[in-house]
Amino acid sequence: LSASATQTTSAQTKAATQVCTLKVTGMTCAGCEAAVKIAAKKVDGVATIAVSYAKASAEVTFDPAKTTPAAIANVITEKTGYKAVPQSKK
Repeated sequence: LSASATQTTSAQTKAATQVCTLKVTGMTCAGCEAAVKIAAKKVDGVATIAVSYAKASAEVTFDPAKTTPAAIANVITEKTGYKAVPQSKK
């Protein structure tokens, strides 16, 4: 392996998962949180998800090689009816 190939491999290992925050509007209870969790977990590449209806947000740990924050948000919106939008990193 060349030096650049070795660096790429180690960079991919470090970036195996990423965390994104989604703004999810329309949730009013714990049942809403559960629906969002179920929808997000159906997305290939989603590792974990923490949802808070009080904060109107979801924190998703995902594999960027398999999915994107926008794709996860789209699935949540389509499956639940709650509007999910990726938040830009502050």
